[in-house]
Amino acid sequence: MPITVPKPSSSVWTIALLAAQVAHADYITYDNKRMGAPEKPYILRTYLPSLGLDDEVLSHHGRGFPSPRYSPSNGRLSGSGSYATIPVLPAAISVSYGPGLAYSWDTTECRLLYAWANGFLDMESHWGSPGNGRRNGNYSARLFGQVFYKAHGKPPLRINGKPHSNKVSYHGNRRIKGNPEFSYDVDGRRITVSVRPGPAAQTVEVAYLSSNESDVLGYVDPKTSFDLIYSGKGRAKVLLRPNASETHHGFKKPNLKIAEASSGAGKTLYTTYGCVACHSLDGSRSHGPTLRGLFGSKRNFPDHGAVAADENYLRESITKPNAKTVPGFTPGMMPAYPLDDNQVDSLVLFIQSLKQ
Repeated sequence: MPITVPKPSSSVWTIALLAAQVAHADYITYDNKRMGAPEKPYILRTYLPSLGLDDEVLSHHGRGFPSPRYSPSNGRLSGSGSYATIPVLPAAISVSYGPGLAYSWDTTECRLLYAWANGFLDMESHWGSPGNGRRNGNYSARLFGQVFYKAHGKPPLRINGKPHSNKVSYHGNRRIKGNPEFSYDVDGRRITVSVRPGPAAQTVEVAYLSSNESDVLGYVDPKTSFDLIYSGKGRAKVLLRPNASETHHGFKKPNLKIAEASSGAGKTLYTTYGCVACHSLDGSRSHGPTLRGLFGSKRNFPDHGAVAADENYLRESITKPNAKTVPGFTPGMMPAYPLDDNQVDSLVLFIQSLKQ
């Protein structure tokens, strides 16, 4: 008996058309490291790493306990071993403005937690490998890029000269001309917060708006360098400058083993470890001294006098970055990276090649 195949109904064509429109709108991606753009920020709500933020910052977060292991085959608990807790933020919203700025805003603490540049999130833990679909590790995304700001202590916002109350309640978020803004309730008023890229590299502009127009809003953060752009009735705006320096590579760390030191290998290290975020190659000032013309120059330090920027100085600056801080720059910004001798030698050779 012949089989009659019905023509597709209008609903089938409608579904197919909608699927095509969704794909065209770029909602579907196989890129685990997708990023946004300044004119079109990309927003994700997912598990994010806590990055060792202190207890005062995460005062509303609970602390989990290890759980005993079990057998998936019979469902019985194991007599030995346990599953460790995962240091993640379960209610954070991450936003990418492209290479210039990515940040994490937490809906539990109702505050900016950290910001980074030159990257966003590696989502292989959720979306799987593009090659075989296998997920990598637990459900926490991993950062890639350079973290340059981390929250410290209690909330920095001041309302009528008083510290921010700890009794916060998240209200929601919305986009204004594509830019997200967040709102929460505290002490009988609603605070709305917007976070935008600052005018210079690795800076963040944070604006606060109170529903109570008579409120005088201020900002206090002794562990962060910032400019108070505006503080007054119902509003405040600050420009945050770097207070941290961490490099993250997502799930797959690059192979940086060097068999023989060379200037080219040093350039690769300079790029991979995010040195570009603070040390320019063209002589321009950034959060750290430029590397152009550094080798062979003279440095003057209040506690050490005049010091020649020779090979010994370069090695010390790389392996013990806080031994001498160039006047005019913030101490303690650069971490000591775990580099072997060939890697250090390669960086020295690369810096030597950067003539004035």
